[in-house]
Amino acid sequence: MVRWPGLGPHLSTVLHPTGASSMAAADVPSYLVSPPTEKHRRARNWTDAEMRGLMLVWEEFFEELKQTKRNAKVYEKMASKLFEMTGERRLGEEIKIKITNMTFQYRSEERPVKKRKVQSCHLQRKKLRLLEAMLEEQRRLSRAMEETCREVRRVLDQQNILQVQSLQLQERMMSLLEKIIAKSNV
Repeated sequence: MVRWPGLGPHLSTVLHPTGASSMAAADVPSYLVSPPTEKHRRARNWTDAEMRGLMLVWEEFFEELKQTKRNAKVYEKMASKLFEMTGERRLGEEIKIKITNMTFQYRSEERPVKKRKVQSCHLQRKKLRLLEAMLEEQRRLSRAMEETCREVRRVLDQQNILQVQSLQLQERMMSLLEKIIAKSNV
């Protein structure tokens, strides 16, 4: 067995190739295995709504991204805009990685020259469908908000009616108490 200077017999066995192959993985001390860092943690999957929002945000900031080399601030602005649109929080770094992956995937697919116009039209239609879906979702949310407002108004009206009835009952009780007191004083 080879001894490494300054290390105990157990650690020198771990670092020695023949000793390491004879050791079980569970015998490796925890201080030799680095824990997974937050940076290397796998991000959660992107939802369809987030992807639609990302496409719109990317289009909005496309020129600004092309103009700057160091664009971390642009990606952070994109993250803020995406949060406003979808309510889902993504980091600028996640957006950058997603755009890079999508760009790489797009460029890696072989695209004949003749199909570019067709695909451009296809993308236009896809974008139009996306916008129509977002518009319909906005309309649905607007209708739900109107319905909620109507319900709140109805509840407030009922509350006002109950308050008026309560005041009327209090007045009647006061009147009855005054009559009872007047009879008892006689």
